[in-house]
Amino acid sequence: MKKKITLWQRFRYWLDYRMVRGTVSMVKLLLVLVLTAVIFVTLLTRLFHLADGKSLIAAFWDNLRSAMSSSFPASDSGPLLYIILYTLLGLTGMVFTGMLIGIFSSTIRGRIIALQEENPEIIEQNHTVILGFRIGEYALLKEMIAATEKERRTIVVAENMERQEMEQAIRKNVTVPNNIRLITIKADTTSPNDLQCCAIPDCSTLVIHTRTRGRTIKTLLATEILMMGSKKRPKIVSSVDSNSRVFSREMLKEDGITMLYSGDIVARIIAHSTTQTGIFEALLDMIDFENYEFYFEHRPETAGLHFGKAVLAGRKGIVVGIYRDEQAMINPPPETILLPDDQLITFEEDHADLILDGIENCKLPESFERPPLKPIHEVVIFGINSSIVTILHELPDNIEKIRIIGVSAADKVSYIPEDEQFASKLVTDLRSTESNYNLADMIGNAEHICILSDYRKKEEDSDTDTMMRIIRLRNIKKQYNLSFTITAEMRCENNRRLITSEDTEDFIVATDLSSMMLAQVTADTRRAPVFAELLDEKGSEAYLKPAAEMGLVNTEFTYEQLLKEVYAHGGILMGIRTRKDPFRIIAAETSPITLSETDQLIVIGEE
Repeated sequence: MKKKITLWQRFRYWLDYRMVRGTVSMVKLLLVLVLTAVIFVTLLTRLFHLADGKSLIAAFWDNLRSAMSSSFPASDSGPLLYIILYTLLGLTGMVFTGMLIGIFSSTIRGRIIALQEENPEIIEQNHTVILGFRIGEYALLKEMIAATEKERRTIVVAENMERQEMEQAIRKNVTVPNNIRLITIKADTTSPNDLQCCAIPDCSTLVIHTRTRGRTIKTLLATEILMMGSKKRPKIVSSVDSNSRVFSREMLKEDGITMLYSGDIVARIIAHSTTQTGIFEALLDMIDFENYEFYFEHRPETAGLHFGKAVLAGRKGIVVGIYRDEQAMINPPPETILLPDDQLITFEEDHADLILDGIENCKLPESFERPPLKPIHEVVIFGINSSIVTILHELPDNIEKIRIIGVSAADKVSYIPEDEQFASKLVTDLRSTESNYNLADMIGNAEHICILSDYRKKEEDSDTDTMMRIIRLRNIKKQYNLSFTITAEMRCENNRRLITSEDTEDFIVATDLSSMMLAQVTADTRRAPVFAELLDEKGSEAYLKPAAEMGLVNTEFTYEQLLKEVYAHGGILMGIRTRKDPFRIIAAETSPITLSETDQLIVIGEE
């Protein structure tokens, strides 16, 4: 049977069709209704002689004006029919005006919201593009802004999240100076179409901070599509949370890409910090943009001289190595001859601050015979993750036993190959850690404890487990009068602030370190091999050396004398770590320096 459609249903269907066609269609409909009402009233006033002898056009205009102004007649304006007609006309005008204002305000509001959500088209050139952003991680942006100093710069941040959410989070946690124009873009970093508005071919620096291996590869491929046919290529710097190579070095060099493997970097830092509490804070101060930075200087006057003389002659800056053939040599042997094309790797407050004072007359000190390293009886590692093998290889060779606690036999087999050889004896303790007495027995001989993050869990959950374990270890340490240091890996920089560090504790935040290094390498890609060399177990690394063990306490030294003493012990003096200051740089100090029993020297050298 054919369905019966009422007149009202037809009207609703027709009205709905008009409404969904947008603002213009709705305004047209309102105008037709108002004009119909005005014409109807005009004809009635002419028919009943209520227009006072006005022409048809004049009456129409007056009626239209009355409708648009929503005016109502007074009680003595004329006959009852006149009052009724013009009252209806006024009501019609009121409805029309109200609906018109509503339509326009809704349209304007919708357009404003659309403009806030839509990505702007970047018209700048030589800007900086950062692909990848996470709420709670701001170290990279802070360092990028600090690197610009007072230079005018546009920084574009792209991530697949709402622009307002990104903008508010950044403005709340990062101070953006007037010389920086910060633009947020909502885009899938792996989609070339989404990234077109970032003007990547016209930028000067492209930073890929998408972190995961798969997303980093896809983002690199997406940017390569956008740069096809472009006459110039931006400087490309990328980081990935991985210990394995994403692309070969030859391919990266050919495409002009500098890649940092933050997973490998963090593993090495955890290993170094485990037996050197405080080295992480010293490294953070070493690679930020607030004080001293690594620079590269070509000094022709050093050609043919020994590297050691350049170290001892350095004033207002520190000579730490040689940059030769795109390779960094950190703290090479003092007798290394400097070549004409060599660049000195320096640590200075500003570029070219370094003064080489009387370099020709410097005499290399006689080297001290290094005493054997004091053995470390036991190191305990809580947890296991993909960094464990790197950490075990990077731990110093003087550790007699490494005990891994809180892992299953299956996890040990999954993460540590059976044929892998380590310098220290490796023991896996599979006992339960539920009982404090049991746990105290397991860690009773430990001099250092390292807590690894569980990468299989969400960042917040993993950090919560780490913080609970730290609190529990503190209680056991006091209850059983144990002596050990704690190094804990945390994954969110905000969580690090929630738990106060004690003197014998160091909290490693992967995002802090990798973001700072990424910003440093973005400013100068030659710094990448410097950081790689500093974190490689085969070369010279950053160490904390107790001043007391070196026999340098309770004696006044000038900076030159202290530099020479440390260099005779095989290291380059970078600064001093005191209870009040994690990294005090003394290269520019002229007053006498006296070290106390608790002071430590921050040194670059061999172990």
